[in-house]
Amino acid sequence: QVAVWFQVSELRTLPRIMVCCGGHEQQRKVLIVGGGFAGLCCARDLKKEFLVTVVDAKEYFEYTPGVLRAYVKPEHLDHLTFNLQPVIERRMGCKFIWGEVTSLDGPSRKATVKPMFTKE
Repeated sequence: QVAVWFQVSELRTLPRIMVCCGGHEQQRKVLIVGGGFAGLCCARDLKKEFLVTVVDAKEYFEYTPGVLRAYVKPEHLDHLTFNLQPVIERRMGCKFIWGEVTSLDGPSRKATVKPMFTKE
């Protein structure tokens, strides 16, 4: 569930364009769609060079391969899931949006995100 417009190696070789904004340089931004294994790995690797935002329709991460073990040991379920926001924002230093990406416009590099629990 990760939408990648550039390979990670391509992102690192893009021109380092910084926009001057009120005397401060604005860091380049990356939007990662999906907070699964690939999304979290991309966020971790890109956070040093970009302002990273992760969008996921679920507020939690679930280690799916371990779910079968939870059938045998139900107390193990707590070890298979965690809330994404504290991990992405506090531990990784990235931004997390609990919502759905409703559209992506590649040429203008814009995404429309519908946050969860909004009226529509």
